Amino acid sequence: MFSRDVDDRRPAGVWARLRHPAAFRWYPGALIGLLYQISVLGSLWASDGDLATKLAATALLAVVYAAFLALPPLLWWEGERVRLIGTACYFALTLALVPFIGIAACWTWVYVACVVGMVIARFALATGIILGLGALQLLIFVLAGTFEDDWYIALITVSIGVMMSAFARQIDALRRLRNAQGEIARLAVVEERARFSRDMHDVLGHSLTVVTVKSELARRLIPSDPARAEEELADIERLTRSALADLRAAVAGYREMSLSTELAAAQAGLAAADIQAHLPRNGEEVAPDLRELFGWVLREGVTNVIRHSRSQNCWVRVGPDSLEIEDDGRGPAAAGQAPVGAAGVERQGSGIAGLTARAEASGATVSIARGPRGGTLLTVRRTA
Repeated sequence: MFSRDVDDRRPAGVWARLRHPAAFRWYPGALIGLLYQISVLGSLWASDGDLATKLAATALLAVVYAAFLALPPLLWWEGERVRLIGTACYFALTLALVPFIGIAACWTWVYVACVVGMVIARFALATGIILGLGALQLLIFVLAGTFEDDWYIALITVSIGVMMSAFARQIDALRRLRNAQGEIARLAVVEERARFSRDMHDVLGHSLTVVTVKSELARRLIPSDPARAEEELADIERLTRSALADLRAAVAGYREMSLSTELAAAQAGLAAADIQAHLPRNGEEVAPDLRELFGWVLREGVTNVIRHSRSQNCWVRVGPDSLEIEDDGRGPAAAGQAPVGAAGVERQGSGIAGLTARAEASGATVSIARGPRGGTLLTVRRTA
């Protein structure tokens, strides 16, 4: 939220920023925060001013409220200088209310403090500005002689501003963590590709070189020494068979599923789909002979959650002999799934059917049911 790359891509244009997913996560809380202004509007229309003044003040307040909603998304992708100028202009806008509603305009400084907390990256600077707003409010109340009645407005301004600043930093830390987890998963793939490349070189490089040399020798020996040429050809056949076996072993190792890698990939995939992931730190407690199976189940289950569930959360629980994947989405019936069993496999998609076959080969069963949170619960458990 503080960095220019809120999601690693800077939206082009004002409208794109206002429609960004990060902006839509800001709007609900901001709208709830505007409920504080009911008292300001009530005081305005209960005062003795003329109708024109009340209408002008209400229109200006509407501009202040709209700016509160739009300003943070507009400033998130800007540098610190632009953010400071933007918040200063917003503060100046609230000062325009003073001729209309007097010191009641200080109530709107709560939103200035919120904007500062949400867009100013340096904690010391943001805190200093927020404390300065609170001190200025107290000074105004003292000079106006309303300190005993209005001092709490400064307390609200400072407390909410500091709270929003801390909240924004927590969101930023979580975003950085998700990016780091995605990078870990990407690096794991890169490392696996490098390993496979090394294996191919080690397995095939030497064998193919020897086969090439022996083939050239056999071709030269055919006219002069057919028996020796036949021996070389037999040796070539032996070498190629051995190289083929090594290649199959290397490919099998390349395709071997790692539960820990899949947990990292699941974290990154769920974060990209804006689904809150509740995952174990690792899969070390799983029995070694079940880790590959659980890795395949985790990949397929999380893919189904992302594609079909329309959920907000995904929980993964692992044990020595079991794996559970649960979401709080539409449930198995809405996703077109049926319980998996001996007679239910053919009604599933190819992914679930494939997992069922893998599970049976490992002495385990796969089941799908409605979870306690109303979504889908996918379970794989060893039965023998």
